[in-house]
Amino acid sequence: MKYSIAATAALESGRPPLADEIANLLTRLYPTVSLERRHDRRAAVPVLFVLTPLDSDLKPVHSEAATVVGKNISRRGVSFFHDQPLSFRRAIIELAHPEAGSFAAEIDVRWCRFTKPGWYESGGRLLRSLTRDDTDLLGTASADPESLRN
Repeated sequence: MKYSIAATAALESGRPPLADEIANLLTRLYPTVSLERRHDRRAAVPVLFVLTPLDSDLKPVHSEAATVVGKNISRRGVSFFHDQPLSFRRAIIELAHPEAGSFAAEIDVRWCRFTKPGWYESGGRLLRSLTRDDTDLLGTASADPESLRN
C-alpha cells in the first residue's frame, strides 16, 4: 500500500491525516478574527426558523414565509441560511422547533451573501420580541407548533 507524502509525514508525527484534514477544515470555517467588531458573544443556533416578510405597512405577508436554518444568535442579532435571495428587509423570525419553546422577533435584515454551494447567508438586527399576544403578526410556527412535527 502506498502512502502520500502528507500521510507519511502524519504517520511519522503520530498524528493521523484525518485529524489534519479536520483541523484544516475548522481553520477555514472559523478563521481567526483579529479585530472583533461585535459587542455581543454569538452562540450557534442550528435550528429551523420561519421567516415571514413584512410589507411596507409592517404587516406580515404569510404567503411568502420561508423556512430558514439558523447559524448564530446574540442579544442583538441573528444570522441564518436560506436557499433563495430575500426581496425584503423587515421580517418576523420565529422558532420552528416545538421542543425548544417559543421565540419570535422582528428583524431588520441588514446583509445577505451568496455562498458557493448555492445557499445564501443573511443576518440582521433583532428589533423587538414578539409574544403570543401579537397573533396578527405571528404565523403557523407560533400558532400551532404541532404542525411542524410533520
